Amino acid sequence: MSNKEKKILQESIPESYNNADILSIVIPAFNSVKLLFRCLEALEKQSASKTEFEVTVADDGSTDETLEMLAQFKARTELNLQWISITNSGPGYARNAGVAKSSGSWIGFIDADVIPDLDWVKNAIRLIQQKPDAGAFEGRTEVTQRNLATPFTHQTENTDGGRYPTCNFLVRRNLANFYPAYLIPFREDTDLAFSILASGYSIIFAPQMIVEHPPLSSSYSRPMVLARRYYYDGLLARRFPSRYKYELDAHQIFGRKIPHLKRKIYSIFALSQIVFLAALFFGFSVKEMFLPLSAYLTGLCLTVVAGLRYANLIDLSLKDWLVFFIQLHILPWVMGYSLLRGWFDFRGEPEFTA
Repeated sequence: MSNKEKKILQESIPESYNNADILSIVIPAFNSVKLLFRCLEALEKQSASKTEFEVTVADDGSTDETLEMLAQFKARTELNLQWISITNSGPGYARNAGVAKSSGSWIGFIDADVIPDLDWVKNAIRLIQQKPDAGAFEGRTEVTQRNLATPFTHQTENTDGGRYPTCNFLVRRNLANFYPAYLIPFREDTDLAFSILASGYSIIFAPQMIVEHPPLSSSYSRPMVLARRYYYDGLLARRFPSRYKYELDAHQIFGRKIPHLKRKIYSIFALSQIVFLAALFFGFSVKEMFLPLSAYLTGLCLTVVAGLRYANLIDLSLKDWLVFFIQLHILPWVMGYSLLRGWFDFRGEPEFTA
């Protein structure tokens, strides 16, 4: 870097930060003004000194009052707050734009819909000082306000590591680059994590770096929207074939890690539906129907348990139960179609090389 470039960089950073590296927090936002305001309020209350971190909001082409809220918030806060607006391009693009505008050598990614713990920044800085050779740290993400959860909400949880959600992720700046082909908030965070690991760096689970992730608002269309997102599994599988096969969405079951657990449950249910319908079509007797019916009920129970993992069952209406039951039979096919289509559409995508 030339002396002129150094001078320009120094002039772009507030004087109080010139002599010390700071932590840069990047928050992508799209039409989430109320959630973003709640997140910024939590950052304003951090136990760490406000001279130790900066906050960059990457506005992904919002059409709500996000920019107006940011201007009002900046006028009365002591946070080192800045923002950048781009044409709506997805969270990966937005985060990359936020990183480009930030100045720290470490980037803390959080999302607009989370609430960081009061010591989040302090613990993040401590981790960087204690383990400076790490590539990244994934924090503990807890689902709170479970009374709001239904089968039609969306919530993210990461309590034991290995899931890498960038709603709570700390990464060194030179590795903080999202692959731009992910146009929706799905798998772009796993792609980033896999690229860090493939580059020879470690990702350390840091349970002391905590954010709350309350359920997003309930909507009957949400499960279908989430199922269609599996289209981008095709891209991730092409870029990281081995890690995709053995490491993605792994859950501990009886002490054994099973990758793609949700996908496998849905596949079992889809197969059980085929077997059951085939038995009905071919006119099986009552006795012959025992095995097909047992397979169907087993697949149904597994899928119900997966779908109701967080749901507040007490407040579900009869309509909720009916919609949930119908959707259960459709979701495996929507997911399967999306997976096949993504696998085909991204067939020319080259494998990642560090």
